[in-house]
Amino acid sequence: MNKKYIYYFVGTILIIAIIVVINYIFPFQKKEINIGAILPLTGKLSQYAEEAKQGMELALENAKVPIKIIYEDSQSETKQGVNALQKLLTNKISILITGGSNISLAISPLSNENKILQMAVFSSVTKYTSPNDYTFRVTTRSEIENQTLIDWAINHNIKSTAIIYSNDEWGLGHYEYIKQQLKINNINITNEESFLNSDADTRTQLLKIKKHNPEAVFLIAQGKNAGLILKQAKELNLTPQFLGVRAIETNELIPIAGDSAEGVIYPYSFDPTSKEGNIKDFVAKYKNKYSKLPTTYSAEGYDAMNLLIKAINTCQGDNADCLKQNISNTKNYQGILGNISFDNNGDVYIKCFLKTVKDGQFVKY
Repeated sequence: MNKKYIYYFVGTILIIAIIVVINYIFPFQKKEINIGAILPLTGKLSQYAEEAKQGMELALENAKVPIKIIYEDSQSETKQGVNALQKLLTNKISILITGGSNISLAISPLSNENKILQMAVFSSVTKYTSPNDYTFRVTTRSEIENQTLIDWAINHNIKSTAIIYSNDEWGLGHYEYIKQQLKINNINITNEESFLNSDADTRTQLLKIKKHNPEAVFLIAQGKNAGLILKQAKELNLTPQFLGVRAIETNELIPIAGDSAEGVIYPYSFDPTSKEGNIKDFVAKYKNKYSKLPTTYSAEGYDAMNLLIKAINTCQGDNADCLKQNISNTKNYQGILGNISFDNNGDVYIKCFLKTVKDGQFVKY
C-alpha cells in the first residue's frame, strides 16, 4: 500500500480517537441541557412571568455550557400547568422552573415522582415547603414578608384591622398567617372578607369593612384586583391604612387605582437602587437589554437560573441527584436577592423591606 495512504489512514484514526476521548472526558460540554419552564405567560400573573423570564434569559449569558429553556404556558391554571409538565416529560428534562404558588405546589409531587429538580419563582405559599426532596425555591415564604407588615402594625400601635383576601391557594396562605399573628398580638380583627380573582366588584365586602371602621386593612390581592379594591374603597370613603403584599406592585396597579393607591404600604425583597456591586452590574445589564429597571421577579429569575447553571457546571451535566445535592449544599451564595442559603426544606430566607406608593410611584417607605 502506498505510504501516503497509510499515513492518511493512521492520521484519520488518530483524529477520531482523540475526538472520542474528548467526548468521553467532557461529554457535558457537547450536550445541550434542556430546562423546562412552566410559567403563566398569559393570564393574571403574566407580568410576573415575563419579568422572571427576562431575568432567566439574562442569566443564560453566564452559562459555559449550551442550555435551552423550553417554555410552557400554565395560564395560571393548575390543570394547564400539570398538562405542561406531561408535555415536557417527552423532552426527558431533569430540571424544571415553575412560577406561581398554585402551579408550583401542584407540580411538586410529580417532580419528586419523576426525579426532576424543581426550582420555583414567585411561589411563596408555605405548603410548598417539604424536606429532603427535589423541590427548591428562591422566593421567600409568605410568612416572612407578612411578618414585616405585622411588625409595622405593632410598632404603630394598630388596635383593629380587617383582612380582605384572594380566595385561592396563594391568598389563603397569606391570610392564615396574618390572621394567626394578629390574634397572637391581640390586634382585633373586625372583618375577614374574601373575593375571587374574577370579581370586578368588591363593594359589598368593603361596605362590611367600613361598618366596623378598622384602623388598617390587610389587602391580599395581586395587581389588577388590588387596584380595583383600592379604587372602590376610596369611592366608598373607606380610608384606613391599607397594608398590601408585594404582589400589588405591578404596572396595572396605579393606572387602575389612580391616587387611591397613594400611601399603601407593602413588603418587597429587591432594591434596584442598591449600591452593592453585583446588584449594580445586574441592573445595568438588565436596563441595557430590556430598557427598564428589573423587579423582584426579574431578580428571582436571574438568581434561579444562575444557581442551576452553577449546579450544572459542578455536576458536569443534568443528573438530577447530583443537582439536588449541589443545590441543597448551597450556602452563602451571593445572589441578586441577597445572601442565599437553602435550608433542609429547599427554602431560602430573603430579607424584606417596606415600600409605598408616593406621587404615583413605587418607592421605599
